[in-house]
Amino acid sequence: MTILGNLFLGIAALVSILLINLIYGHHNRSGDAGVGYAWSMLTGIAAFVVCMSIVAISIGVKGGYAWVGSSGVMRTVWVLGGFVLSMLGVVFLSMGEGMGGLPRFLYQIMKSTPLLAILSVLASALLLLNEPLRAILPTFVWRLPTFTAIGFGIVAMGFILAAKVRNNAAIAKAATESADNFLQGQLNYVDTIDVMKDMVFLLVYTDANQNMTLREKALAKIKSRPDWQEELVRRLQNDWAPEAFTFLASNEVDDKAMFVEPVRQGVLIQARLVRENIRQCRDKYSLYQGKFTWEVDRVLRTVDKFQGMGADYRPAVQELRKALDQPVSFEKPKLTAKTILDKWLEKH
Repeated sequence: MTILGNLFLGIAALVSILLINLIYGHHNRSGDAGVGYAWSMLTGIAAFVVCMSIVAISIGVKGGYAWVGSSGVMRTVWVLGGFVLSMLGVVFLSMGEGMGGLPRFLYQIMKSTPLLAILSVLASALLLLNEPLRAILPTFVWRLPTFTAIGFGIVAMGFILAAKVRNNAAIAKAATESADNFLQGQLNYVDTIDVMKDMVFLLVYTDANQNMTLREKALAKIKSRPDWQEELVRRLQNDWAPEAFTFLASNEVDDKAMFVEPVRQGVLIQARLVRENIRQCRDKYSLYQGKFTWEVDRVLRTVDKFQGMGADYRPAVQELRKALDQPVSFEKPKLTAKTILDKWLEKH
């Protein structure tokens, strides 16, 4: 086993020369040449790890791990753990993982770690595999490369974890900034709307699911118009009815009586709009299972608010349910909106 181990240790040493040349040499690392460089690195690292795995097995067979102190399963665990850590040190440090964003002086120090990690692994294997070499050295001297190799693995993992934390923090910060910018854009848009001419464009921002700041701003602007309720009634009676239902589902009005009949008319308009929309669908991608659930939910939430005030909404809701049965030229999915309406009709 010593001969076999030394053979593969020699091959690993030759491979390490290639790796060191790739890491520290001047190679084009962009474009097609960059792809070739990456594949060379991966192939070299894989070959190094395979060779060192065989060397590690040879060391174990020769009893080179007896000094670990444990026995049986625990010794195997410690040895495997040490080997994995040392290989991780070589792999990650050779690939330069976890070094991005480091201060310049620390980056320069870390650039030397791939070479040191490879040399430590090779030196550790050489001493553990060849007992005569160990015999002429003090104990702490021949054990040092092993601890050093494992140490590089720990360092590499530390940098990888730190890089992961930095990356996650950067992603979270970017997402927050993007959300803040989007919200600010919406707030600015609300400011630009002329409530006397285009109040209908503010209604979508009054839904209960909207950002509270945005919603309150839109509501305040809508109610700054003296006839905002009359405008809502008017929208219920034309093709802007879905926007009116978005407002009414989540917000109260001062004069509910004036909305009772317009809400019924709005439901019928919503039914017509659903039919027209389905006719325009050409495939299962444009008519999907969840389509119309938003509209149906807002309609039913609005209707429930005005129940018992003199209007029978059931016939209008039935028309909305029938609209979902509009035939198409392809296999229609089972629309969730149908189930929602069926449950409402069963209760009313």
